[in-house]
Amino acid sequence: MKISKTTTAAQCMSLVIMCIAMSSVIITASAGSLLPSLPCEFYGNVTINGGGAPIGTAILAFINGEQRGIITVTSPGRYGSPAKFDERLVVTGTDDEYGKPVIFRINGVEANETAVFTPGYSSHLDLNIFQEGPRPTAHFTMNQTLGIAPLMVKFIDVSDCVNTTGRLWNFGGGDTSPVRDPVYTYLQPGIYFPRLTVTNSTGSNTTIPDQSITVFPKGDFNLNNRVDIGDVTYVAYDGVGFIIPVDLRADFNGDGLVDAGDAAKIAWYYVGKIPVL
Repeated sequence: MKISKTTTAAQCMSLVIMCIAMSSVIITASAGSLLPSLPCEFYGNVTINGGGAPIGTAILAFINGEQRGIITVTSPGRYGSPAKFDERLVVTGTDDEYGKPVIFRINGVEANETAVFTPGYSSHLDLNIFQEGPRPTAHFTMNQTLGIAPLMVKFIDVSDCVNTTGRLWNFGGGDTSPVRDPVYTYLQPGIYFPRLTVTNSTGSNTTIPDQSITVFPKGDFNLNNRVDIGDVTYVAYDGVGFIIPVDLRADFNGDGLVDAGDAAKIAWYYVGKIPVL
C-alpha cells in the first residue's frame, strides 16, 4: 500500500493497528482447532454403603479408561461445592470426547452413577458405591469396673473392625468421645453401662450394654453404698499408718497425705455436720 506524503501520523497508526488486528484473526482461525476443550465440573453428596464417605476418601474420574480428574472428600459425605471459589471435581477431555461417558471410582469401586463429558458444564451429581467386606464387631475392655468416686476407668478398643472410619464411646451418663482408647472419670455414684460404636465402609456396630461400671459414693471404702462408721474407722487407721500402702482416696483435703484432718472430715460428714467430703 502506497502512503502519500499528505497522510497524517494518526492515519498511519490506524493502518498499523488494522493490519495487526487482521493478522490476529487469521492466526486465531488457523490455530482454533489446537485450543484445548474446557473442562467440566462436578460436586455433590458421596456415600459408601449408604453412609457418608469419610474425610480423605478419593474420588477419581475416568474417560475412555484414562484418569481425567481427582478430588478428596474434605467434609463427611460431601465432595466439592457449588460456591464460587470452592473446589470441585474438575474433569478434562478433548474435543472428540464430547458426550463420552465419565466413570467415577471410589476406593477402587465404580460408582453407580455416571455423567457425560460436556465442556464448560458444572453440575451437581451424587455418587454412591456399595463396597463388600467384613462388617465390624464392636468390643472393648476396661481396667476396672467398680470403685468409689471419683473412679478413673481406662477403656481399650479391641473391636474386630477392618479399616475403621469412625468410633464413638458413650460412657453411660451422656458423655461421649471419639478417642480410640479414652480414660474417663466417673464423678457421681451409680451404675453405668458404657457402649462403643465402630464404623467402617461396610457399616457400623454397637456393643450391647452388658458390661456395667459400679461407682460407690466418695468415702465408701467398704462399698456398701453409704458412708458409715466403718469408713470413718478406715480413714482413722490410714491416718495413723495402720494401712500400708497409704490409701490416697482418703486424702479429702488434697494435701497429698492421709492425716488427722482427713479423719476429722469424714467423721464430720458421717454425723451430718458438713454436706460433702
